Amino acid sequence: MIYRFLNKIKEEYRSYSKWEKVFILCMMVCNFAITGEAAVTRATSNSVFIAAYTVKSFPIAWIALVPLNLLIVSLYNRFLPTIGVVWMLLTSLAISTCMNLFSAFYLGHFQALPFILYLWKDIFIILMFQQLWSVIHSTINISRARYLYGIFFGMGGLGSIAGSMIPGFFAMNLGSAKLLLTTIPFYVVVGYFYYFAIKTREYIPFSQDISLSNKRSTDVAGGLKLIQGSKLLQFILLLVIFMQVSATILDYQFARILEAEIPHMDKRTEFIGRFFGLVNTVNIFLQFLGSFVLLKLIGLRYSHFMVPFILLCNCLGYIFRSGFGMMAITFASIKSLDYSIFGIIKEMLYIPLNVDEKFKGKAIIDVFAYRTSKACASFFILAIQVIAPLWLDTSLSWTLVCIFALWIFAIFSMFKFYYYEVDKQPQAALEIVKPITSTPAVEAD
Repeated sequence: MIYRFLNKIKEEYRSYSKWEKVFILCMMVCNFAITGEAAVTRATSNSVFIAAYTVKSFPIAWIALVPLNLLIVSLYNRFLPTIGVVWMLLTSLAISTCMNLFSAFYLGHFQALPFILYLWKDIFIILMFQQLWSVIHSTINISRARYLYGIFFGMGGLGSIAGSMIPGFFAMNLGSAKLLLTTIPFYVVVGYFYYFAIKTREYIPFSQDISLSNKRSTDVAGGLKLIQGSKLLQFILLLVIFMQVSATILDYQFARILEAEIPHMDKRTEFIGRFFGLVNTVNIFLQFLGSFVLLKLIGLRYSHFMVPFILLCNCLGYIFRSGFGMMAITFASIKSLDYSIFGIIKEMLYIPLNVDEKFKGKAIIDVFAYRTSKACASFFILAIQVIAPLWLDTSLSWTLVCIFALWIFAIFSMFKFYYYEVDKQPQAALEIVKPITSTPAVEAD
């Protein structure tokens, strides 16, 4: 089966034009560099935050993300049509470069800086992927998404492993703050290859015009109107909320146990780096091979069902056998699926949508909704801390069970709207969507 898969990849590769190959290479490098930078910044910001404020302050930070997300999305949608996609990305990179440089030298001098760094880290990675994937959706032919999307995510997984090695092996020698200096080369690589990819698109036939059909700036309300007008976007939003609320709750549960198990800051940074290095190794398998096999065997629809089902089983396992090891497995599973299978099949849902929905509506979902979901989970965590502090872990675990059950139920309704959007595409596009959606059994649904 692997031999046939490799032959398929070779056949696909031969069918690409020179400029398509260049574009794909550029996007692969961008994915690698973005996740590499994120691995370094995440390990540093998480460990420094815990040292400065303790795990109990995580919900407060997640709530603070809401107004900051609102501001970022408003600025993004307002200036994107005016300055264009290239300058928007370069501006994002410049801000993050300044943030990391300043934090590397002054993280211990300003009490609020660990808090600000943690907030920016959470927003920046989503903002970068929003800009990257909007361009990919508008360029890659839908028939090739089944192969290429897994490869793009796989390159991101390789970047995460490479980035995780930096805190995993140098945190004790350099110190957590100085690790941020190693992110600067990643920013340079992203900026150069993204710019080259945009220039390459001009020579790729059938790529969508990404100057945006609506030249007027769009605020958050305008983006929400786009979501309101699309049932498919509404369900994508719902899936994102389910994933991010459950991931936030598990993140908090894992952080509580980690704080108690490893109290030393730099050792904790080292552990986080190695832990996510292992998680990202699993990601690579799921991204390069697992996603393709899964889509080939059971199709897009049933792949969506599999994600909450696996998470539900792991959560029940933790409920009946609690402990640091089982929590690590449960947390690793949601991180692995979020950055691999779920990410790939979620991105595929955007393909039939128009350019405004892919850029402006998607920005609301991938930037604002992602982090706002964290705030909703944080309010719930804080409420449980007050109402039933002795039952905090149990309450959060059973809440996750309910979320995964609702997630499965929502998927039943979502796909009729996905197929409706597919049917609106030209006949040529419709014919090549069907193999992506599933096996013949799924097509009969």
